[in-house]
Amino acid sequence: MAYAGAEARYQVSNTLAQLRATLGAAKFRDSLAVRALYSQDVYRCGTTPLAVVSPTTVDEVVTAVRAATAANVAIFVRGGGMSYTDAYLPDRERAIVLDLSRLNRVLSISVEDLHATVEAGCTWADLDTALAPHGLRAVFWGPMSGKLATVGGGMSQGAATFGSGRHGTSAAAALSFQLVLASGEILETSASAHDGQAAFFRNYGPDLTALFTGDAGALGVKTAVTLQLEPRPGHGDGLTFSFADFAALRQAVSRVAREGLATEVFGLEGALARFVAGDQSAEEAVKAWLAAGRAQAGALQAVKQMSRMAWHGKRFLAGSPYLANFLTEARDGAALRTALDAIRQSVGDDGLEIANTMAAVTRATPFPAPMLLGPEGLRLLPLHGIFAPSQVEAFHNAFRAWCDTHRSHCDRLGIKVYTVFASCGASAFLYEPVIYWPDVWPALHRETMPAQMLAAWREPAANPDARALVETMRLEIIELMKQSGAAHLQIGRAYPYLQDRDPIFLALLSAVKRAVDPHGLINPGALGLRPD
Repeated sequence: MAYAGAEARYQVSNTLAQLRATLGAAKFRDSLAVRALYSQDVYRCGTTPLAVVSPTTVDEVVTAVRAATAANVAIFVRGGGMSYTDAYLPDRERAIVLDLSRLNRVLSISVEDLHATVEAGCTWADLDTALAPHGLRAVFWGPMSGKLATVGGGMSQGAATFGSGRHGTSAAAALSFQLVLASGEILETSASAHDGQAAFFRNYGPDLTALFTGDAGALGVKTAVTLQLEPRPGHGDGLTFSFADFAALRQAVSRVAREGLATEVFGLEGALARFVAGDQSAEEAVKAWLAAGRAQAGALQAVKQMSRMAWHGKRFLAGSPYLANFLTEARDGAALRTALDAIRQSVGDDGLEIANTMAAVTRATPFPAPMLLGPEGLRLLPLHGIFAPSQVEAFHNAFRAWCDTHRSHCDRLGIKVYTVFASCGASAFLYEPVIYWPDVWPALHRETMPAQMLAAWREPAANPDARALVETMRLEIIELMKQSGAAHLQIGRAYPYLQDRDPIFLALLSAVKRAVDPHGLINPGALGLRPD
């Protein structure tokens, strides 16, 4: 322990011993291997903490929070571990990681009132599975990493994918939170939940729930989430279009988004699609083909979709500079056909319709095995900015010019940069550069990636020069996004949320932080907040 003072060391040691005795060895782990693993995210490693605490009840969360804060030990809250923005990485030794992945039950489902309450460590995939027999789902029902990503993490960090075309981000689904504050007190954010009644209406007076969405965990430890549900549509399909340039793609995506025609819209560079598809094994292709068939509403539709995929294969990728996929759903087949035709009309002459292989696979397998490594076993780092549609083309042009300044160094070090895109509600365009580079695999990636994929690849050698350039590129991209007026999800400690803010804004947010966490011990540094 690097921190000074015999009395302080004794206090911390005594606190850790009490937690071990109270929670048991399975919920209190302090081996070096476990502590090191839980101080990593998708991008890098933080400081190794004193212990990893994995509670299974809210009372155990309260016990851990009270004990840690009384001993001046910082608490870094981890859900599924899918962050790449230092969201839960300890920045000091005198800390514990509070792992909420075992606080994962579905507590209640109200079919009539259209809400469900889950513990914060429940994954989006498990929530969706629990709701499916009732013919329901959350209005935002998860990111693609939802097999591991948790509902609490998605609410704290912000997420976009399934449902985002119409509803926006994960925050749209939040009705209320239960949180444990730094004092160990429990806060219920719903103003509509009286006398044990479940939250059913968010906008009753000041929206306290909204205050805790996207807070990067800085304002408290979320232990339960109540979500807004909707009926699960009976029919769904997708369309894929090729675009000659980014401007045409942006215009088509913006029109479809404004008209609310698609549940999800996501696009990518054709070069990235070819890069990824070239790595797909025959076994993976067959699995995707069968999954797409199972996802169809009837046997005839399944045969038609599987036949299209088998016929077109990867040929639909050839020569497409940009691709966009539009997924939509409806109550019945006739309404679905109308919705698909409306998307075609909205895209118009900007895009060329091609085989919807990618859209079909996404519908069939919304929560694939998390991919913390890219094709060929490359490391990857996604970054993103959310722009007004009128601003994003200027950013795109500036970003492509920036890429050119690094091209020779990237080619020399084996670094590749591609972009993916999505709509986020009716009036926001998500632009996501992804950096790939050859480097050794961290423990988190070995623990998370499918074993058969790791076995099929050869681990790259350590590449410190590429690693250093990627970090330089990361900082420059974030600055370029800031100059272009971007907003962000998954703020963590990576994006400059507080930079250049109005003093009144800063004073108010700092006052809220002091009220719920006076000593700055809950996720210190998240959102850029620091103790005074």
